[in-house]
Amino acid sequence: MIDQVRTNKMITMITWIIIIALGLVAILPLVPPAPGEARDEDFSVERAFEHIEVLAQTPRPMGSPGNANGRDIIVQELSEQGLSPQLQSIRVRNYYSRAGELIDVVNVMVRIPGTNPTGAVLLMGHHDTVPETLGANDNTSAVAILLDVARALVTGAPLRNDVILLFTDGEEPAPRYGSTAFVTEHPWAADIRFVINLEALGSTGTAMLVEMNGSTRWISTLHAQSVPHPAAYSFVTALTELIGGSNTDFATFRDLGVPGIEVAYMIGSPIYHTMSDTPDIVSKRSLYQHGTNALALVRSVGNLDLGVDHGDAEGIFFTVARFVSIRYPTSWSIPLLAIAAILIVTVGCRQRHVLRALLRSALTIGVLVGAALMVGLIWMVLARARSMMGIIESYTYLAAFATVTALLGFAVAHLFKRYIEPSQDAMGVLLVFWTLGLVSASAAPGASFLFVWPSLVGSLILFLNAIRRATRISRLIEWLVLSGITLVLFVPAVDFFYMLAQPRPGNPGSEIIPSIVIPIALIALVIELLRTFHRGLITSHSH
Repeated sequence: MIDQVRTNKMITMITWIIIIALGLVAILPLVPPAPGEARDEDFSVERAFEHIEVLAQTPRPMGSPGNANGRDIIVQELSEQGLSPQLQSIRVRNYYSRAGELIDVVNVMVRIPGTNPTGAVLLMGHHDTVPETLGANDNTSAVAILLDVARALVTGAPLRNDVILLFTDGEEPAPRYGSTAFVTEHPWAADIRFVINLEALGSTGTAMLVEMNGSTRWISTLHAQSVPHPAAYSFVTALTELIGGSNTDFATFRDLGVPGIEVAYMIGSPIYHTMSDTPDIVSKRSLYQHGTNALALVRSVGNLDLGVDHGDAEGIFFTVARFVSIRYPTSWSIPLLAIAAILIVTVGCRQRHVLRALLRSALTIGVLVGAALMVGLIWMVLARARSMMGIIESYTYLAAFATVTALLGFAVAHLFKRYIEPSQDAMGVLLVFWTLGLVSASAAPGASFLFVWPSLVGSLILFLNAIRRATRISRLIEWLVLSGITLVLFVPAVDFFYMLAQPRPGNPGSEIIPSIVIPIALIALVIELLRTFHRGLITSHSH
């Protein structure tokens, strides 16, 4: 008996060490890559950072002297590269002044001709800021990237299609003056067949695809095959679509039906629209990924036949371990759930006391709701008291919240342990995953993969264990496979929704503090799944 207890403790220790390693793999896509050596035709993070240091010395709201000075620097840099920048000026009322005097909003643009164009690809970023910020990240980082992309395109081999670089003005006010003027008044707008918009809401983090317009299957495949450091998740684009899309310059083109993507990095968003957004906090890793991917995508689209209609086929996609992109049609979700349902029903028919599995489902939902409400109340108070929390501080809170959530789940499980057998325990949690998979497949298909794959793999494990006598090694491997898949899928989702819940004192209108309930509920789901299947693993070793 003592040897068995020691064996179980050893197995528990080893398995959780492996789980931590799997967690680190799951985190990889969220960590921007380190800058590499740049050839002349490559994006240079050092040159881009120099542009940020020069431009982000003073706020540059539309109509201000700082805005005019920044515009002059952009024009001078493009001219020194041998390009011929154009200006587009319109008169609007000053959004930031009660007097509402008329001011100039001025776009800067340059066109690099292609060898045999079938249209033009547009790379865009706004050069204005709100009055209360230097805007080193938002959006001087995009301006710096556009300037160095221009240099790299001029240096490298010519592309088939024209490339238009658009530095918009007046993006920060809701009317989006600059981009609206471009699409309604400038003749170049009619040639654009693909748009790439660059944004930043924080100081670091992975450059993530946050919105797209057009065929998600085609665009996600194009993005994955073109960029060296992809970070793309269909649950992000699905959520953006559900809330009506972003309110950036990308929306101006999206509303006209122009295919394209918007990319942004978002960690550290409490600095958004504040004087804390200074050059010294810009992450060179994020800048490197943002710029390198942008250049690679421009070159890829720049050599396509832009006259081809790619339809509106929908797809599901996500990034694994920074370098691997998984993609498949949206239509696969329901058949995969149907297979999982067949396996779950088959196992249920072989078991007695199926009602206890349903009780486990109810308890799981209770843990999710209880943890989300408890942490949500704490976070509402904490986010107001610590509205400018640092990144390390913020993630320390998340670790504490995850610990509290785990303790709640283990406490509930301990209370009902004698009433629910391990297989019923696991099935109850799987039923919650399966139900969420079905709901998301209908309401937000891009998010369905978060629940479909754990449901399918978990139900297959239960089925195999029901029809054969599993060995210790096979059960351990099965549990690690399930754990690895679940962590790889859920860690980016937890991180993304946690970023949405961050306080932003410089722009309270963009705060979604209550959304903290989503990452906490996801954490609770993962812990419950890993705990219940681990209970089956340990129990099997005890017999």
